[in-house]
Formats: sequence, C-alpha cells, structure tokens
Amino acid sequence: MEIIGVPAWSVLGIVVFGYLFGSIPSAYLAVKLRRGTDIRDIGSGNVGGSNAIRALGKVPGLMVMAFDVFVKGSLPVIVVGQMFGHGNGAEVIIGTAVLVGHNWSIFLRFTGGRGLGTGSGAMLAMAWPIWLVFAGIGLLNWTITRNAPVGWLIAFLVQPIIIAVTGLPSEYILYAVLFAAASGIKRVASNPSDRAVFVTDEGMSKRQLYWVRLIYDRDIKDREAWLRGDRGR
Repeated sequence: MEIIGVPAWSVLGIVVFGYLFGSIPSAYLAVKLRRGTDIRDIGSGNVGGSNAIRALGKVPGLMVMAFDVFVKGSLPVIVVGQMFGHGNGAEVIIGTAVLVGHNWSIFLRFTGGRGLGTGSGAMLAMAWPIWLVFAGIGLLNWTITRNAPVGWLIAFLVQPIIIAVTGLPSEYILYAVLFAAASGIKRVASNPSDRAVFVTDEGMSKRQLYWVRLIYDRDIKDREAWLRGDRGR
C-alpha cells in the first residue's frame, strides 16, 4: 500500500520526524535567549521571522528567518525526498508535516507561526524557480503597497497555477494547495496568545473578523494601530 507513491509503513516515521523538526520554535527561542522575554508578548505576537525582526533587530531577525527557510523548511525535504530517494510524494509529506509543526508546535502548546518561511523553504527544496516566483510576488507587493499579508495571499493563490502551467510534478501542486490551506487556516484561527479584538467593540461580526484575518493577517486593517494595541493579551 502506498500514499502518493510512498510506502505506507514509512509515512508515519516521515510525519513524526517532520512534525517534531518543524515544531522547533526558532523565533521563540531566539527572543527568549537574547531578551529573556516571550515573543508572543511583543509586536504582533506572531512566532515567526517578521516578528523576530521587530523583537531582535534586522540582522538577528533575518537569521531566524533564514533558519526557518533554509534549515527547518528545506533540509528535511532534501534529506527525505532527495538524499534517501523517496521521491516527490515523500517531499510533499515531509514538507507538510514540517509546516504543521511550525504552525502548531508541540513545544508551544500547539501554537506557532504562520508558516510562510518554513513552508516556502520546503517549496524551495522541491522546485526553486517556483520559490523565486512566490517570493518575488510577495516582495514586489510589499515594495509597492507596504502591505505584506495581501501580497503573500496573492502568491499563495498563484503558486499552484504556476506549478501546473510549467508542467512540474502534480505532487507539488498538492503541496502548494496544502501550504496555502495551512497558512490560511492559521491566519483565520490565529493563536490564543495573539492580540484579540473584541468583536462587539469593533462593530464586526465574526464572519467579518475572520475575513479581515484571512486578508490582512490581523484583526484590523490598520497595521500600526494593531501593533500599538494590546487588548486581549
């Protein structure tokens, strides 16, 4: 029996390894060690590279981001899919497991980041040209609008289409869809420790709140007001 081309007996091991490796809370550990504080009490409260830059400064924050992309995201895919020769299906399984571990880390009581760096790192190991397009769309939108979440949302939507058009393996389309779904779910669900807007105070319904979270990755459109406020902490 196989699961997307991977022997069923080996899938469990791949998933467990990937999830635990992805669960390493790099941003949390870096801020805790350097500042002695919890990154979830700083800035947006997100346990990821962008908030690490805010908490630690540009160079240390970028180092955290690089770890998430090139080590936590890419390395397991290279080891399992390419070095051990398990193929494209194994790359998808390990990449998804790592992403889930990052977003819902067992070491942070199943909270975590949004998976942008880690998830894109897995795609980098699978098909680096797609990663360049994905990163390019997000960064171009940020350069023009200074609204990063919207740009990354567009990149998520475009990524599976580009993979299909370029004739890359269908397994990578599956990963792109899972990547977008996991990150979208995390945006909408957020973390219990993240800033929380009281829906009734803001005059929004829950449906409106979830829509704003999906598009802007926060509870209100104004980013600076969002970062200044601390309700719900």
